[in-house]
Amino acid sequence: MGDSDLRYMQLTITPEVGGNLPGADLMDWFPHVEFLAHINLVEDHLRCLVRVHFNDPRSLERSYASFEIVEVVEQGTSTALLEVLLTGPIPRVFAVLKHVWWVAPTYLDADGFVLTIRGTRASLRTVRNGIADLLGDAFKLKLGAQSLHNTQFLELLPDRQRMVLDKAVELGYYDRPRGCTQRMIAEALNIKQATVSEHLQSAEATIIHAFVNEP
Repeated sequence: MGDSDLRYMQLTITPEVGGNLPGADLMDWFPHVEFLAHINLVEDHLRCLVRVHFNDPRSLERSYASFEIVEVVEQGTSTALLEVLLTGPIPRVFAVLKHVWWVAPTYLDADGFVLTIRGTRASLRTVRNGIADLLGDAFKLKLGAQSLHNTQFLELLPDRQRMVLDKAVELGYYDRPRGCTQRMIAEALNIKQATVSEHLQSAEATIIHAFVNEP
């Protein structure tokens, strides 16, 4: 499978939307949880490597609704590297899929849950639909550069939007971290920054709509 077959998608779930999920209690004890790697499957649960920040070391000894600490791999004064078993409804969406995985940045903090995913078009759509079944449409969806720059989607755009999006991808606007600003794109194309912003927003909205609704 080549890179052309894979796409990136990022979901953002705010605390208000995700407050009823079992993982919400983690924020009472861990200001930041970073998901580093998927180790294996245990039945229908994900065993993962995570890095947590904590204020009270006793947080590593507690039980959580959907976050079972299997092993404390390393522990510092305010951070720890953990092997955990994720048993909540969102990890279960991924547990049944083979062609999709989490990549950086994927983390949980006071601003919500940011989940960055790479996988095939079909698997990403299945993930999106599975999370929509849990949360409705009350989450934000972004597509990565490889997905936004897919020929199938670019053909949907007017020439000006495609030109701006091409330059944004070329200069690294959708890289993590970003390689340029909208002002830099505007200067490269000799147009106004407001025009860049308008074209990118319209292009992203068109592509996301097509991604979500494609057969």
